[in-house]
Amino acid sequence: MRDRDFMAQRLVFRRMFDAVRELPVPTVAAVRGWALGGGMELMLCCDLVVAAEDAVVGVPEVTLGIVPGGGATQLLAKRIGYGKAADLLFTGRKVPATEAERLGLVDRLVPADDVRAQALELAERIAANSPVAVRNARNALRRSLDVDLAAGLDIEDSAWRAAVFSDDRAEGVAAFVERRPAQWPGH
Repeated sequence: MRDRDFMAQRLVFRRMFDAVRELPVPTVAAVRGWALGGGMELMLCCDLVVAAEDAVVGVPEVTLGIVPGGGATQLLAKRIGYGKAADLLFTGRKVPATEAERLGLVDRLVPADDVRAQALELAERIAANSPVAVRNARNALRRSLDVDLAAGLDIEDSAWRAAVFSDDRAEGVAAFVERRPAQWPGH
């Protein structure tokens, strides 16, 4: 690729990674096989990661003379801490699924043949809840990553207020009292 091709690709990739991170709903990555470089960065853009036991993840860009450009230099440390992120970013090593789970890169480790079904089941379980509450909880969680506790608690308070004064809260309480599944008006 020529330099201008790299720049054109960069703009597309940046918009794509940004779009995934900015979705207003929780995202679940299903990882099977190799998720290296951009594949791992796409995984890091998601809220939850379900990985097959045979998955391998990593950001090997430094072994090619480049730096990750899809958010790994920022997202890795937020997910697993500075030292572990530095190890992966500076060495470019590939990490098997069991170690990825231990590091906190993977939230659920499942048999390879079950990864898609387990990821969909997790997404369906999330989708069964109040969309207003889930959106606000996700927003509070994401926005609180870069602020101190006091500011984070203010963010949480705003999320709480948005949910508690919604029609979803009224429906959730009514469904609980009546022992029936909720019919969320916030869908």
